[in-house]
Amino acid sequence: METKVYKTFAKIVGIVLTLVGVGALVGATFASSFIASQMEEQDIVFPSEEAIQAQVDIGRISEEDAAALRPFSGQKMSDGAGAQVYANNYINSHMQFAAKSAGVEGVTYATLGEMVNEQKAMLTEKLKAANPTDSDELIAKKAAAEMANPLTEYEEAARATELQDLRTDIMLTGNTLRGMLLNVYGWGLIGQIAFYAGIGALILGVLLTVWGFMPAKANRSKSE
Repeated sequence: METKVYKTFAKIVGIVLTLVGVGALVGATFASSFIASQMEEQDIVFPSEEAIQAQVDIGRISEEDAAALRPFSGQKMSDGAGAQVYANNYINSHMQFAAKSAGVEGVTYATLGEMVNEQKAMLTEKLKAANPTDSDELIAKKAAAEMANPLTEYEEAARATELQDLRTDIMLTGNTLRGMLLNVYGWGLIGQIAFYAGIGALILGVLLTVWGFMPAKANRSKSE
């Protein structure tokens, strides 16, 4: 009686696991295919071996970054693993190099905003001191004009503009691209996990189902 109950339970669980396994494999296949098609449309190509070495020589990427990039050199990006390397070892490295070149190594988009505001505040104070009768609105307009003037005599204006350009042209764009590529990596990783989990569930489900449908052996008394 107990064996019959166990077999019935095995059949139910086995069928469920088999369906779950098939579903996971279908999902993993779809994720892999979708990522590949999207990467094909983006047409992102990794730099060549020579270009990677040139980037190392001028200090834009480190030897560690180069080592991560070299296995993909010259290839078109097609999966999550490549997307992660390009995001972390190429785009991010260029962002940090730009920040270092501007004398603000290690900054982020948010901290750059604070630094820009500090420079604007110092510029405003200087303009107020030079034009004590001007209204706040007029001072703000003059500050904006000085920041837009490449020949400005105010060091604070030039610095605020430099940091603002770094913030919007490099950090914002770089973080946006990195976010998109790391999203691809994340979904690719989920797809891989689903693939292996699907195989495991499918194998276990089939085994349980087969065992559940096998006829139970007749019990024999000890006297026999």
